Amino acid sequence: MIIFEIPAIKKKFRVNRYALIIGSIAPDLIDKTFLLLNLFSGRGFAHTLLFTLVSFSILFLITKGNKSISFPYLIGVIIHLILDLPAIPLFYPFVSYDFYDYDPIEVSIWFWIYQLLTDPIVITTEITGIMIFIFIVINNKLYSVREISNYLKTNEVLPNKEKNNIK
Repeated sequence: MIIFEIPAIKKKFRVNRYALIIGSIAPDLIDKTFLLLNLFSGRGFAHTLLFTLVSFSILFLITKGNKSISFPYLIGVIIHLILDLPAIPLFYPFVSYDFYDYDPIEVSIWFWIYQLLTDPIVITTEITGIMIFIFIVINNKLYSVREISNYLKTNEVLPNKEKNNIK
């Protein structure tokens, strides 16, 4: 999302920020849900190109081809996968990944929390994400939930509202 905060890009591209945010967290929403249920690590499902293509296609069909929703979602998922490289099974189930063969009991929410608190790379990426969020809030003076909500709506393509504003 920070890419779309660069002034030159922000002026040139109108992006549905809600769809971008949902896309950027979708793999982890699924991954962490499976972890919380203590079933298995959802990374083998939600952190793959197959998931990306299937979820994008479903969203594209549900929104009846609305590119202003489906493409920002796709961009969000792709950026998420890029940031999680190389520790994701990107081409699963078509390619086998040795590092992914975890015991479901070992890969639990407690394992994830332990990594969150002890792995320097995970700590760095989480702090970076928080800092980016704080930068966006301060840079755009978003000091209430209402202002954040309005900000997220501001840059999306809404043809009906645009036509009304032009008249």
